[in-house]
Amino acid sequence: MRQPLTILATAVAIASPATAQDSQRPNFWDAFTVEAIGTIALHSVMSWARLLADIRYDQVSVDPVALKVTLTGVRISPYLPDRPDGQCQLRVERLTMNGQPIDVRDTRRMRVALDGVAMEAGCLPFEAAGMLRGLGFPQLTAGRIEADLTYDYPSGGLFARVSADIDRLATVDADVDLDYVSYRMDFARENPEPRGAVDLNSVVVAIQDRGAWDIARKFIMPGQVNPEELAPVVGAGIEAALEDANGPGVAATEKQRAFARSAGAVTASFLTSGRQVVVATAIEKAPLRIDLTQEPAFAALFDALNPTVSHSQPQLASAVSVAELDAAMKAETPPENAFEIGRALITGIGAPKNPNGGIRLLLPLARGGNTEANFLIATEIAAYNPVDAYSHALRAAASGIPGSLALLDRIERDVPFAEVIKLQGSLLGDPEDALYGDLAAMRSAAREFLGGTRRPRSWLAAYYWSSMAAAAGDASSAALRDEIGEIMRLRGDAEGWAKEANSIDNGVLRDWIAKDVPSRLR
Repeated sequence: MRQPLTILATAVAIASPATAQDSQRPNFWDAFTVEAIGTIALHSVMSWARLLADIRYDQVSVDPVALKVTLTGVRISPYLPDRPDGQCQLRVERLTMNGQPIDVRDTRRMRVALDGVAMEAGCLPFEAAGMLRGLGFPQLTAGRIEADLTYDYPSGGLFARVSADIDRLATVDADVDLDYVSYRMDFARENPEPRGAVDLNSVVVAIQDRGAWDIARKFIMPGQVNPEELAPVVGAGIEAALEDANGPGVAATEKQRAFARSAGAVTASFLTSGRQVVVATAIEKAPLRIDLTQEPAFAALFDALNPTVSHSQPQLASAVSVAELDAAMKAETPPENAFEIGRALITGIGAPKNPNGGIRLLLPLARGGNTEANFLIATEIAAYNPVDAYSHALRAAASGIPGSLALLDRIERDVPFAEVIKLQGSLLGDPEDALYGDLAAMRSAAREFLGGTRRPRSWLAAYYWSSMAAAAGDASSAALRDEIGEIMRLRGDAEGWAKEANSIDNGVLRDWIAKDVPSRLR
């Protein structure tokens, strides 16, 4: 009996795939994968964090390529010296931390998202905890809390967003758009320190009622239960608060009084306008430079920020009307405002994002010479259609559209050499005859063709004019000609470029003789 069983076991083992057999025993090097090391590092960090609080979690997941860490079933009980253990507890069903994917290098992003959050009232100060329990909130719960921070290295700008969906109270969203973050050093001082400043584009804070009003009205005087009755009180109260903030002897400014009146009007229509309040800056000459090392006069800062209060996001004021959007999507030929509508559809600002619809409207404009349309299309399709995107980016960069040159360089890496030469050649005209008699103009033309900003980028044209000028004794042009060859070598296209360069060399010699360039330069 033992022999048939042995034979059967051997047959099964032989029939099993090699991968199935190998997977039964871990490889030594499995401990040194990026994911494994990242997971161990995170466990180590959490162990150190346990010096401050009792921390438990069910599972951790680390994605080192996406720079993403996910913890599920998180329970935190911090050490509070004046509270018994367990009185303060924080629970999070899912905690996600995102960095910037490793293939994105121009920006730095940090996002923290908490799903299914519950915080016991005991985590708050005693008075606040007692008040919260009295209102029927033994704990605060939130479906989602998220904070997102994005810093753009080239521009020095920063965008911050915080949102919280608090159950039975409100949904709060806050956006801060900084055009530039400055931290210059004054090295003339004995102990130089950074002088912090920000260039502010906008701030938007939106609060959507989800039960907070129904709780608040219980504490309002009987004659002011309705928003219409409460409006004058709100307006007067805000104006008085702003005047107090101005300091002694400083009356409320006209913009402060207008803001207070607007707040009262928004309060009056609160229940009939979606139960939402939006406070947003309306800076007249954005960005506004704010020096963080000095405390500005409140009244002057308020007037410069020029805040407004309403029931809707400020972007809705500049949104494409539904009628115009509907007509544009149904039109067989682009309407007069095709660019504005197409831009809104591609960017998702002013209309729902619909890239295909936006490209359909912008493409005729791009073919007609609208280089801003070229740039928008190139930006949208670069990831999945680099060849067509490169064609559009060539035109956008040549006209100096901000950001187009960086886009052109980035797309160029993904386009085959033959396609690049073909697309660059499609934008070239005949050589300018006047250049043959001006050595400096030849050199400038060569650099402009290579750069691609003042003239459409063309490696062949850049090589042609640099070779022509180099033949006349211009050392700078000779260096540029050699630089083009080095660029091709580093691209891995030395063989293809050698054939193109040989053809251009023949053309330079032919034109040098035919146009008698030496005589024209004397």
